[in-house]
Amino acid sequence: MRDFAKVDFYTDAELVEETHEYFHWLRAQGPVTKLPGRNVYAVTGFDETIQLALDTEHFSTINSVIGAEVKLPFEPAGDDITAELEAARSKIEFSDQITSQQGKRHADLRSILARLFTPSRLRELEPGLRETADSLIEEWVADGKVEVATQYGGPYATLVIADVLGLPDDVRNRFRKLLEGTVPVKIGATREEMMQNPLVALGKDLFKILARRRLANHPLMAPFARLLGKRDDVLNDVATARFPDGAKPGLVDITALSAFLFGAGQDTTNRLLCACLKVIAERPDVQQALRDDPKKIPDFIEECLRLDGAVKSGGRICQKTTTLGGVEIKAGTVMMYSPMAGNRDPRRWESPDEFRMDRPKLKEHLAFGRGAHTCIGAPLARREVTVSLERLLARMGNIRLSEAHHGPEGARRFRHEPTYVLNALAELHLEFDPLPG
Repeated sequence: MRDFAKVDFYTDAELVEETHEYFHWLRAQGPVTKLPGRNVYAVTGFDETIQLALDTEHFSTINSVIGAEVKLPFEPAGDDITAELEAARSKIEFSDQITSQQGKRHADLRSILARLFTPSRLRELEPGLRETADSLIEEWVADGKVEVATQYGGPYATLVIADVLGLPDDVRNRFRKLLEGTVPVKIGATREEMMQNPLVALGKDLFKILARRRLANHPLMAPFARLLGKRDDVLNDVATARFPDGAKPGLVDITALSAFLFGAGQDTTNRLLCACLKVIAERPDVQQALRDDPKKIPDFIEECLRLDGAVKSGGRICQKTTTLGGVEIKAGTVMMYSPMAGNRDPRRWESPDEFRMDRPKLKEHLAFGRGAHTCIGAPLARREVTVSLERLLARMGNIRLSEAHHGPEGARRFRHEPTYVLNALAELHLEFDPLPG
């Protein structure tokens, strides 16, 4: 094991293959501790992570996307920089994203997304989830092998979000190709490289579609509404959405939210599917238990979320001097929190590194966050993965890891994407015995 005291979490690409070991070492220094070589405090304890997430008075989400890479356009001074921080928001990179917003602005934006994830809407999507799963499985099931991230997880997540928004088939298929292999915030990426992310191009397409829909709903355009593409569907609801106080969001707002769904949906669903199928392939006993009783799949998913959830780290900035985990945190201090680390805190979980499908209170893990920024798409992600595992187990017998790609038992090798934001397997190659549909 390397000397982690000399490792930089934000720049060392090799650390992605040692993340759990690093977090174990970091947690041993204390649940809230200063990162080596940086004026950044890491929060790795379960209770402390929840406290940080809920404390919106002392901690800002303005740097949630890029964490310690944030560059403030002013020198913090004093014990309260709340006003200065908000005044500088337009000068802070990626602070316009919904995950970086807070207060009323965040609540307004979230209200638009909330209408897409109601229980009734999720029930309406259920047949489509199965149809999408089956259509993708048919593309490769006869081969007896599959690379999960690119041949199933990624495209599945993209197509489902396209269905959530009600995009036409030609657009959803174009987006599927566009988003292949997308990885957010790669270690060492420049801002220019970040802006080359396919989500930027996708956003431009969505802007045109939503602008056309909004125009079609203008009273003066009523005679031409159908020609302009007006439909009574979800996309129309997004284009004509209002904030709770009746204010009309800008086109940039609804476009950014729609594009965000694709990025966040891919990140969560694809990575979770890979984590689940890795366990299934490595544990024949678990695989058989799920085949014998598919009702165990939801609990299985929750333990996979706890053990290897998709979110590795996020960022906060202390805006008012306070104390967290017995450590004084001065205003202006950058915080790095890790749901992935908190989910293996031995103070909260017995034998935290072990996979146990019968753990009590399984859903109390941190994989989907806490408080105002709890993942709004969590119910959809759970249903996507549940349906996927049901269909995959029904069509794939004797699921196993490809030794050609991952090595033999006892000497497995896996490769993770070089990002400090996600816990993301770059590839998962499986072999299986095809089963009839």
